Amino acid sequence: MTLLLVLGMGTQSAVAATAPPTGLKTTSQTTSNYLSMSWNPVTGGVGYRLMYSTKSDMSAPFYRNIASGTTGGYGGLTPSTTYYVMVKALNSAGADLTAYSAAVAAKTLPAQPAPPTGLKATSQTSNYLTMGWNAVTGAVGYRLMYSTKSDMSAPFYRNIASGTTGGYGGLTPSTTYYVMVKALNSAGADLTAYSPPVTAKTLVAPPTPPTGLKSTAQSTTTLAFSWGAVADAPQYRLALSSKSDMSSPSYLTTTSASGEMRGLSPATAYYAQVRVISATGAGITSYSPVVKATTAAVPVLPAVANPLSVASFNIHCFTCVDGMPEEKSWAERRAAVVQTIVSKMPDIIGVQEASQTWLDNRPGGYTQFEDLRDRLTAAGGAYKLTDSDRNNCVDSRLPTNCVYADKGASAGTKIFYNANTVKLIRSGSKELPAVAAADIPRFVAWAEAVQLSTGKHVFFADAHLEIGKDAASNDLRKRQAQTVMDTIKSKNTGALPVILVSDMNSNKWTEPANGPYDVITSQGLVDPLGNTFKSWYPSGAATAEKVVNRRVNSWNGFERAVRQGAAGTSGAYIDYIFTSKMRVTYYENVAKIDALGNYVGTFASDHNMQFATVGLP
Repeated sequence: MTLLLVLGMGTQSAVAATAPPTGLKTTSQTTSNYLSMSWNPVTGGVGYRLMYSTKSDMSAPFYRNIASGTTGGYGGLTPSTTYYVMVKALNSAGADLTAYSAAVAAKTLPAQPAPPTGLKATSQTSNYLTMGWNAVTGAVGYRLMYSTKSDMSAPFYRNIASGTTGGYGGLTPSTTYYVMVKALNSAGADLTAYSPPVTAKTLVAPPTPPTGLKSTAQSTTTLAFSWGAVADAPQYRLALSSKSDMSSPSYLTTTSASGEMRGLSPATAYYAQVRVISATGAGITSYSPVVKATTAAVPVLPAVANPLSVASFNIHCFTCVDGMPEEKSWAERRAAVVQTIVSKMPDIIGVQEASQTWLDNRPGGYTQFEDLRDRLTAAGGAYKLTDSDRNNCVDSRLPTNCVYADKGASAGTKIFYNANTVKLIRSGSKELPAVAAADIPRFVAWAEAVQLSTGKHVFFADAHLEIGKDAASNDLRKRQAQTVMDTIKSKNTGALPVILVSDMNSNKWTEPANGPYDVITSQGLVDPLGNTFKSWYPSGAATAEKVVNRRVNSWNGFERAVRQGAAGTSGAYIDYIFTSKMRVTYYENVAKIDALGNYVGTFASDHNMQFATVGLP
């Protein structure tokens, strides 16, 4: 600021001998329309009077009294204009204590650019307001002013070094704030005045995160968690990481206050936290504190001395011609069916679609299941049927002119047992519910047998449920599954260990649910693969200790390219082996697959045989 000393002023009135104030000069508070001055105090001065004029002779002056202190100014001035300023001291009566000081010249700053426009809130949280505005030419930075008062009293500030967005944190939830912004120059001084205030409101404080997160069960590849339910929570997101900083997490979304993370590594520490999210996945709460959980180590179990081997195999009925890619006739496939069974030589096998319809017109007829029995015998297998009747008629050979009699016949759902290893005690069947009487009858076949090597008894059942993808078919399958379970309960009077094999025509991707699976597992039987609804990875309830071809679907559709999931995942199974509580030492989805992921050789069926070895309790 340039100061000019003006001499020769003879208009001042006579005053006492006290010298006028010295050191009169402008201060940094000067703006384009305000001149702020300061000076040195005068002993005995109670107040001061500033005189301003645009004339060096101080004509047409205007004044500002200063009640206390040695700084003061005058506003409403013209930008970029030189003013002449003098100051004198006043006594306690308001009269002159001194004459005016010599005049100094001071110039207002150039007119400021207009304040920033377009100020508005661009995002809000419960404790943070982010604002945006339009840029001002020449601005190097900006200053935001916040207040909870419309008069902008008790303000607080945030300088923004670059850009036209910025905010302030630590605010009070659900509170209206008033916000202004001004532009700054390269020296950090005001380039503009503040903009008019706008209002912005912080969001309602989110509910607290779920509490009580803990691991409730640990297997070698799964961790189960539970936490306190949050009222009206649409759903939860459980995050899991192998790192304590929760980097690279995997997620599980669930509507219940529990969840199971799968596909983990044994004996490994993991870290978990949970939050409430909306129906669309947006966060409602922050994450809970992190908890640590460790998967179980792979147990070292003793070998089962005398395992029982069991299997389930839908062999594709000889009358079925579905136009699938490499579908062949029974005559062309049966050697492959026999070879598949004999390669594993299960002690008990439940087959489906082993039709009781005659293969040819030889006297007395000859069925598909009888053909399979005889060919297994010819291949060295000592297999017998638990029930060889074709129909539940007095004359069970033919369904024509049938006089009903419960012979234990079960259409194409048959149980074979290896007479060298198993002794049959009793057997029977139960027809499953149908929509109409004319529907093809479906059955659950059952048998009690004793394992010769141990003398232990087992209750074995085999079922083939309704096909169809519609909701009505799913409902029917659930009713059929319930009949299967009711039959097992009523016939297994000795509470023997149970093995149920089945083509359920339903898998974990079936909509709206894998109904029969839910019915069976909810009543005490276990899926050794733990292949639950819409999960790629086995659950912690899985009991199979070794699994071969887990990732392969159980239904191959006579397609050369294998239908399968990624390595480590579980395929889609419609063919099952369920057990009561027992060790399942080995499980195989039986299939010959080359390195390119193609099936090898003649397809035995459109289903892969399921095979397992168990230890009877």
